[in-house]
Amino acid sequence: MFAVYKIRNLHRALLVVLGSLIVGGAAYIDHVTGQNLSFLCFYLIPVAFFIWFTTRRIGIFVSILCAAIWFIENAADKTHLFHSDISYLNMSIELVFFFFVTSLLCSLKEALGINEELSRVDVLTGAVNRRAFYDLAGREIARLERYKHPFTVAYMDIDNFKVVNYRFGHRAGDQLLRSIADTVRKNLRKLDIISRFGGDEFTMLLPETGAEAAQAVLSRMRNILLNMMETNKWPVTFTFGTVTFLKPPSSVEEMVKKVGSLMYSGKDSGMNTIEQEIVDA
Repeated sequence: MFAVYKIRNLHRALLVVLGSLIVGGAAYIDHVTGQNLSFLCFYLIPVAFFIWFTTRRIGIFVSILCAAIWFIENAADKTHLFHSDISYLNMSIELVFFFFVTSLLCSLKEALGINEELSRVDVLTGAVNRRAFYDLAGREIARLERYKHPFTVAYMDIDNFKVVNYRFGHRAGDQLLRSIADTVRKNLRKLDIISRFGGDEFTMLLPETGAEAAQAVLSRMRNILLNMMETNKWPVTFTFGTVTFLKPPSSVEEMVKKVGSLMYSGKDSGMNTIEQEIVDA
């Protein structure tokens, strides 16, 4: 984790250096061209760079810095130094436009970020969706290849879920799915991932988790869920397929296929069980 932290810091430092060079380049061209070219709009290039690749706060700071540099360049040009009220008005309008575009860029980035987040979340349960799970699982496989730390994947199916929809209605079925996702999320670590894979099937990704720890966590989880079902008089149970990977699978698809097959094997053998396997070769 410390190595990842250093890489992130280095990445941000490189972005700051590159962005500073762009600001410097814009200021130099502005200085060379003088008043032959209105250069304020070109300062939007480094501003957009910082807003997009760093944080909103840094982007706004760079925006103010660029506006200050542009203002100083204009003030230093003796042929343009506030000869009339029109000069004040023109500079004011340009600055207002500059900061307006900066604000739009910030809003656009935030909107795209929200849209990206929503595209990775199951709307009904708040769990991540299949697409996001594949992405996160791929990262975990890469981490296992590099650091040799095991991880566990669990595939959970809700036994007799259709009975709930048939007996109590689809609204009750939706409430059941939300309750299950919330309960699982509250009883996992923050670094663990719960994903709704579709219908009444969920997957759980447990980084840095060996077979023994996974068995303890999932047994406790199943008991909590069964108690909740009994309290709400929902006639369902839970079947888990669980695979601990000590060696990385060749792909996420292979990983999902293996853990899914184990879960369906548990359903064929009577349901309401936890089937576990270790992959070490």
